Amino acid sequence: MCRINGLLKNHSEVLDIPGTVTSMRDSMSHGGPDDSGIYINEKLQLALGHRRLSLLDLSPSGHQPMFTNDKNVVICFNGEIYNFKEIKRQLEEKGYNFFSSGDTEVILNAYKEWGEKAFTLFNGMFAFALVDLTNNLFFLVRDPSGIKPLYYSHQENSLFFSSEIRGFMKTGLFQENEKWKILFLTFGFIPEPYTSLKDVFMLPKGHYYKYDLDKRQGRFEQYYSYQYTHKIKDKEEAVFKIRETLDTAIRRHLISDAPLGIFLSGGIDSSIIALAAGSELKENLRSLSVIFDEPGYSEKKYQQMVLEKLNNKHQFYKVDKSIFIKSLPDILNALDQPSIDAVNTYFISQCAKDEGLKAVLSGLGADELLGGYPSFNRIQNLQWLKKMPSVFFDLIQYSGIAQKDKFKKLNFLKIEDDLGLYLTLRGMYLPQTVASILDISLKEVLQTLESCYLGDALSLRNHKNTASWMETNIYMQNQLLKDSDFMSMWHSIEVRVPFLDKEFIELALSIDPSVKFNGRPKSLLIEAYKDVLPEGIWNRPKQGFTFPFQLWFKDSGVISEFLDSKSPAKKALAQQFLKGDLHWTRLWSLYLTDHWGKSC
Repeated sequence: MCRINGLLKNHSEVLDIPGTVTSMRDSMSHGGPDDSGIYINEKLQLALGHRRLSLLDLSPSGHQPMFTNDKNVVICFNGEIYNFKEIKRQLEEKGYNFFSSGDTEVILNAYKEWGEKAFTLFNGMFAFALVDLTNNLFFLVRDPSGIKPLYYSHQENSLFFSSEIRGFMKTGLFQENEKWKILFLTFGFIPEPYTSLKDVFMLPKGHYYKYDLDKRQGRFEQYYSYQYTHKIKDKEEAVFKIRETLDTAIRRHLISDAPLGIFLSGGIDSSIIALAAGSELKENLRSLSVIFDEPGYSEKKYQQMVLEKLNNKHQFYKVDKSIFIKSLPDILNALDQPSIDAVNTYFISQCAKDEGLKAVLSGLGADELLGGYPSFNRIQNLQWLKKMPSVFFDLIQYSGIAQKDKFKKLNFLKIEDDLGLYLTLRGMYLPQTVASILDISLKEVLQTLESCYLGDALSLRNHKNTASWMETNIYMQNQLLKDSDFMSMWHSIEVRVPFLDKEFIELALSIDPSVKFNGRPKSLLIEAYKDVLPEGIWNRPKQGFTFPFQLWFKDSGVISEFLDSKSPAKKALAQQFLKGDLHWTRLWSLYLTDHWGKSC
């Protein structure tokens, strides 16, 4: 797990390549404290920068940028290839020799043997830049699930890329995207491919950018995409394959030459990972949990149920209000992009670092793929309501029923296609409220939202698959994965997500929805691990692992700032928060629109 950056420019442009790339690289030192490197090719006007967090092959042989033995291919790689040993064996049978024991060199030789087709072979989370010096080709490549970020920008005559937005900001060459606050206040994040910077975009997942260094021309290619196949229609087969495939995925994700552990929240997903990892690592398993003093928030009782089945080293970390308030400035600095839901990941990653770990396994992805959210039950009614005439939503808006936020959000259904459906499920502020907060016209807000295209989930026809697609490709993609990446890397920690293993995702999408979503949330997952999972974990109402932020924000400087605000909209929203009528994430989003990026 590392951080990468670089630039490619035309000969005619005057730009300090070494200085620019060094500046971009060093701005991400938190994500790669173990080693750093730069490759500069003056003839091609190309430079690659790298910061390394060592997890595989801790020796100097893992240094990057890395070359093939013949020096004809060079790479900067961020991530992990979990099936690299299988690919390495195939390459060794073809006569390839390796000087390192990690996965980076496997990518290099796989490309040398199979070219661009090699990208489809990798099972992992990755973003890399690769230069083919024989054919004068340059590639930017991102994994099929979009677990690792990779940003790019064509700025005048140059192509910049980086693992983090702060890399671009450090150059001083990029302007603010004037629309980012509209997007953020509406979604709670900035949806891909957009960012907070003008003309800086996220490379789409499962895509690569191929640039011909001779012709100075490039194009985007999709090399992989997941498909819904519905091949598995038998429940027993589905349960068996979930257990088999997930166990294999977890074993893959335990590969490490550095200290690795499990974050145990007390929920179904992390408990399954801990129990499966425990059967593999036995007493060598390390785990950690976060607990609180506030009644109703601490999950220690459920964490203990799992620990009773494990014989491992476990550490509880208590986070309280004073720690939270003291940490707010650093949390703000850690946010590579504004997000309403990254604060908990900040503390989890900090605890992992204090425990001496370099990587932790997370249960992220199970809810999205297997039906763990309330949206799976709400989606069908919303699809029906979406067919109602516009006047229906106007009546709701001006009736007494619209005083409740969940009914106000029905107005999102007036927005065309899947976007309105998603925002009804997970949107933040309505367009009218966004306009009043930012003191801009409603027309500007609506035009910005209408320009967004986030995919076509409705074409899936099955309503629960539609919910799964939205939760996976919009919510998880844009919020949870990005939050996990930049908050963990801020603390030099790698977060691994076995539920997003390539083979497990393919399995989940192959199960017929009548089987996959029949019964209680994540019923197939529960059935698959019922013999080891304590009943107290799975047989209780779903409760996401949450911090007491609703309580803590009341005593922070965030609320007092808005109570004294000259903006009537912000002051009114702060008062709503104190009455308990506004969720803490909405207050936090107001704070970020004023403060994010000021110290980057």
